[in-house]
Amino acid sequence: MFEENMIVHLKEIGMSEYEAKVYLTLVCINSASPRELHETTNIPRGRVYETLASLEKKGFIISNRQSPVRYRVADIPYTVERLKREAVTRYDTLGIALETYSALTSTDQLGQTYTIRSDWGIRNHIRFLLKTVKNELLIISDDPALYQYFAEELAQAAKHASVNSVVSNKKTAKKIPFPCILADKDIKESLFQPPILRKMSLPTKLIIYADRKEVLAVYEREGKKEAVFTRNNIYADFITRTVMKNQVRVTP
Repeated sequence: MFEENMIVHLKEIGMSEYEAKVYLTLVCINSASPRELHETTNIPRGRVYETLASLEKKGFIISNRQSPVRYRVADIPYTVERLKREAVTRYDTLGIALETYSALTSTDQLGQTYTIRSDWGIRNHIRFLLKTVKNELLIISDDPALYQYFAEELAQAAKHASVNSVVSNKKTAKKIPFPCILADKDIKESLFQPPILRKMSLPTKLIIYADRKEVLAVYEREGKKEAVFTRNNIYADFITRTVMKNQVRVTP
């Protein structure tokens, strides 16, 4: 009965039936060869090797790396602490994902604003905007690495929407693999470092205007990226029209 309960608990942390049986056997007898485990557990020999490889890859057991090979459980307190850390990370990631999804799919209320404080969340917002943009996308950034990182998503967005990138100088434009708009003096001062972020000493990394109503502004605070996402921004249409009206095209 106790063994059955232990197998249930091990399966709850992601082990298969065979993995739980092999692991519990190793806990009891300290070390064993694949043959000994086959004879003890009655698991088919071929599946024993597969199971051992899987448990070792997951960090539950270790081998002596010799011939004949023998296996034993990894340090149990360390393994439990590792599992706790991994569980916390999974739930934190899930929380961020749910908050991100909630922000992006919420009802259309004027000027809804959300702060994003994780690289994962920021990347997810960018991908969402590139995927869901319907008519027009305006990107304000001097970072060639950003365009390269999202090259595939940008190419897909360009198939169904007008994608425009604004840079502050020709040197940067040459590093970006598609035509850009060269910012004039007013655009440089107002968009590449918006007054409110400049006043707070928060360097701007990226601003995206999607369909003239959604805005994602990415900036840096104490060496870490943060972002503000605004739905139905009342200035987005005006800014997009102003930039497109005064555009100077630059080709790479």
